[in-house]
Amino acid sequence: MAEMERRIRGEMDNISHRLTRRIKELAERYETPLPEIEEEVKNLTAKVENHLKEMNFKW
Repeated sequence: MAEMERRIRGEMDNISHRLTRRIKELAERYETPLPEIEEEVKNLTAKVENHLKEMNFKW
């Protein structure tokens, strides 16, 4: 019985560690708000378009 208890605790610890890692991963992924990302995309798009204009690229 003690062995089963030890294995169950070990499995619960493993699950807990995996869950903690996954929560941290998701927190990092969604750390930046969407409006901030959209603004960065807008700025980078303008920068690329300016470089293309300087290279006389037509689209």
